[in-house]
Amino acid sequence: VIYSLRGPRQVGKTTLLRLKIRELLRNGVDCRRIFYWACDQVESFEKMTSIINGYLEWARRFSKDRLYLFLDEVSAVKDWQRSIKYLYDMGKLKDCLIVLTGSHSLDLVKATESLAGRRGEVDKLVDNIPDKVFLAAKFSEYVETRNVEIVKVLRSLNLLSTRNRLRVLHDLAEGKIPDCIHALKPYSKDLEGLLDDYLVTGGVPRAVNSYISRGVIPDIVYSDYVNLILRDITRWGGNEIYLRQIIQRGIETLSSQVSWNALKDGTEISTHDTARWYVDVLKNSFVVSYIHQLNRDKGVPYYRKAKKIYFEDPFIFHALRWWAFGGRHPFHESMEFLKDSEDKSKLIESVVCNHMIRLLFNLEPSPQFDYATRLFYWESSKKREVDFVTKLEGAFLPIELKYQSSIQRNDAYSIIDFLKGGKAHRGIIVTKDTFVQGRSYIGIPVSIFLLMA
Repeated sequence: VIYSLRGPRQVGKTTLLRLKIRELLRNGVDCRRIFYWACDQVESFEKMTSIINGYLEWARRFSKDRLYLFLDEVSAVKDWQRSIKYLYDMGKLKDCLIVLTGSHSLDLVKATESLAGRRGEVDKLVDNIPDKVFLAAKFSEYVETRNVEIVKVLRSLNLLSTRNRLRVLHDLAEGKIPDCIHALKPYSKDLEGLLDDYLVTGGVPRAVNSYISRGVIPDIVYSDYVNLILRDITRWGGNEIYLRQIIQRGIETLSSQVSWNALKDGTEISTHDTARWYVDVLKNSFVVSYIHQLNRDKGVPYYRKAKKIYFEDPFIFHALRWWAFGGRHPFHESMEFLKDSEDKSKLIESVVCNHMIRLLFNLEPSPQFDYATRLFYWESSKKREVDFVTKLEGAFLPIELKYQSSIQRNDAYSIIDFLKGGKAHRGIIVTKDTFVQGRSYIGIPVSIFLLMA
């Protein structure tokens, strides 16, 4: 099988490959049957073909058994798929397992499409999906690494199972707080503290390790990430100045409705198409996500109306904010940013968006998964907005973030407006630290809600 492994920079794709290589060696695989190559410095697909072919001819002198090829950051090589296609068609890749990694989703998606019929025995895979996505750790995974006691509770409640998480979400949508959620109440303060830490480090391993072990994230961790993003943008034909301005506007409009035309306001970008191009590059580099307004009558997005842009990971947000606005000390500035409750709420909304996308994929894993047709925001005729809307078992589920401890009836007005349209579950209000039950909604702390994703 020819696998692809996509994901943002610095989340551990290379480390994962090395761990798999170590596993193969420990299982007795002859080291000569394992090939790893970092493709960042390979200047052409012809050179890549020569490198791989040279290894294959050498390795076949020793073994006719399966070979394992790990080609790291293959998207750095222009037209790399031509190399794989040529070698496959020449019969060179028979009895080979290949893993291709990259930090840009569009490149690997288009390239692997061009390899249709040349992916190997995909039908024998359990999920029939050879294209994998490796993201920064989500909050539940972060909790697993930080608090053994909470992990034991999650396991005892079987809340690490996607099936059971779906059941819990369904109960919440029916206006019930299931017993397993009540069992987590004693750990609410611990979870709040872990979420505060997560808002600093995100799920990027290097940032997490630095913060936990040293209490601070060094400047170089931020700058290394930014430099990799800038290198990728340059490779895709982007302009660093325009990128800086788009990121500035993305942060200024975070969690708000914004059109492509409005996004270029205050920048030197001349057209809305150019603004969209930069956002799409950031989206395909796993930096941002954006969702559309729901056309409720048809259950589809309004593609032409304003979008809401979110950052996929808190550390990525802090690193790019520091760079875009010309800051001096990124860690200090990230801590100052989180002191403002409104700013913190916007970043939490980004985290909720990212986790909802992950949950929806886990519920329906598919190579054709497109969150744009599954997750939306909604606005009523009274201009009341529901932050997130998705479909759960045939009915809409409205989700509103209110990062506050006290929930009043007027906080649920947007959900009440939405429910008047029919064919909807009761809403979920994601609160700061409060459990609450209303006639049209259930309230649950954000730290516990995120565990369900």
